[in-house]
Amino acid sequence: MDGAANLLAIETTTETCSVALASGGHWFEDTRFAPRLHNRHLLGMIDGLLNAAAVDRRALRMIAFGAGPGSFTGVRIGAAVAQGIALGTGAGVVRVASSAVAAESLRRSTPRRGSVSLSRTSRPGWSYVARYELHDDAAFCLEFDELVPNGDVDTGAIEATRCVMRARIVGEIAFANLGSAGEPATAVPFYVEGDSPWRPTTLD
Repeated sequence: MDGAANLLAIETTTETCSVALASGGHWFEDTRFAPRLHNRHLLGMIDGLLNAAAVDRRALRMIAFGAGPGSFTGVRIGAAVAQGIALGTGAGVVRVASSAVAAESLRRSTPRRGSVSLSRTSRPGWSYVARYELHDDAAFCLEFDELVPNGDVDTGAIEATRCVMRARIVGEIAFANLGSAGEPATAVPFYVEGDSPWRPTTLD
C-alpha cells in the first residue's frame, strides 16, 4: 500500500454498489447488489466505512472512482459523489477506467493470461470494447474503450459483466496511478467518441 493514506474508492458502474477505504495499512470494504439503488445506499456506505475505520472525512487524501465509460446513471453518481467529497475535503481525485477494473478482476479470478478483449453493452446495438494484456502481476491496457456495433464485436471477446466490479480493485489501481490524480473538477466520467447523440452547444 502506498504512503498516500486514507484513500476512498467508489464503484457504481454496474448493478453492484461498492465502496472501499484504505487506512492505516488496512482495507475496509462494503459491496452490495443494489440495482438502481446506488443513490440510496452510497453515502451511508461511505459513512459506515469511515466510522468503522475511525477516519474523519476531512482526513481523506485521495478519492478514486470507477469512471466508465458505462451506465449513464451509475457512472455519474460515482463521479458526483467523488467530486463532492473531494471539494469538501481537499482530496485529490483519480479516475479509473471501468474496463481496467474488469480486466484486473478477470486476472485475479481466472488463470487466463495474455491479450483479451472485454466488451460491455453501451446502448441497443452497440458495445464498448477494450483490449488488455493480463500478466501474473498486473493487467495492462493495449487499446482503450471504443464504441463498436454489436455485429463487429470479436466473437472471442469476454463479456465484462462476468467480472466482479469491486471498489477495492478501483482503489488498488488508483494507488498504482497516483501521478494521474487531479483537482475535484477532474472527477468526470470517461466518454467515448460516438457514445451519445448529445452535443454541447455554445450560448451566444
